[in-house]
Amino acid sequence: MMMVGLDDYQARQLAELLDLHVIGTPGVLLRAKRAGLLPLVRPELDALKAQGFRLTIDLYRDVLALAEEG
Repeated sequence: MMMVGLDDYQARQLAELLDLHVIGTPGVLLRAKRAGLLPLVRPELDALKAQGFRLTIDLYRDVLALAEEG
């Protein structure tokens, strides 16, 4: 399966039209934690937000819940 990491909305739409599996930064962080490469997701999400990364509060909470940090 081909996968592409994108956070830009228009890029995600195009990738989906091309039948590519799309994963955003929060998804990459979750996969890294599950693979044992990252101890916690929350500090990474907070650092991204501090740098201007747009993340809705609902997505933030959902990611933390999936990471069992919520």
